[in-house]
Amino acid sequence: MRKILFLIPLFIFFGCSSKQAQIQKNLKAITLHTKLVKAIRNGGLDNADNLFLSLEAEHPASIYIKDDLLILYFAHLNNGDFQLAKFYLSQYEKRYASIEEIPWCEYQKIKTDFLSYQNAYTNQKKILDLIKECKNYKLSYPNSQFIYEVNTIYVKALLTNLYLDDKISKLYKKEHKIKAAKEYKKEIPKNSNPPKVPWYKKIFYW
Repeated sequence: MRKILFLIPLFIFFGCSSKQAQIQKNLKAITLHTKLVKAIRNGGLDNADNLFLSLEAEHPASIYIKDDLLILYFAHLNNGDFQLAKFYLSQYEKRYASIEEIPWCEYQKIKTDFLSYQNAYTNQKKILDLIKECKNYKLSYPNSQFIYEVNTIYVKALLTNLYLDDKISKLYKKEHKIKAAKEYKKEIPKNSNPPKVPWYKKIFYW
C-alpha cells in the first residue's frame, strides 16, 4: 500500500507532463497552420508549401493537415498551378475523403484538367484524356449532383476536339495528303462556336 501511495504522485506528474507536451505539440501545429493561411493570403504560395511540409513532418497526426490540403488545392487552382493543385486534391482524396466526398473530388479533378487546357488546337492527347475522364465519371457516378457540370465539360471537350480534327484535316489538305485529310475531316455542328484563341496566339497556329 505504501508503494502504491508513493507511485500515485508520479503517475499524476507524468500524466500531467504528457498532457502538457501534447498541448505544446498542438500549439506548434496550429502555429504552422496559421502561418500557412497567412502566407496564402499574402500571395506566398511557395512559403505555404514549405510550411505544409513542416506540418506533415513535425505533426503527422495533426488535425490541420486535412483542411490544409484543401486550402492548398484551391489556392494553387486559383493561381493557375494546375498540376500542383491536383496533387493536393489527390492526397486529400486518398487520405481523408469519405465515400460521399469521392464524386466531388473526381469532379474537381476533371474541372482542374479542363481549366488547365488553355491552348486550343494543341495537345490533342490532353483533350482526349479529358473526354475519357468525363466518360468514366458518367459511368461511375450517374446520380452525382455534379453530373451536369461534368456533362458541360464533356460537351465542350468533344466540340474542341472536333474543331481540332478539322484544323488537322485542313493542314493535311494543304500538304496534299488527301487520305489523311479525309480521316480527320469532321462534321462541325451548326450554330457552334470555335474555341476562342487570343490574337497573339493565333500567329503560332495553322
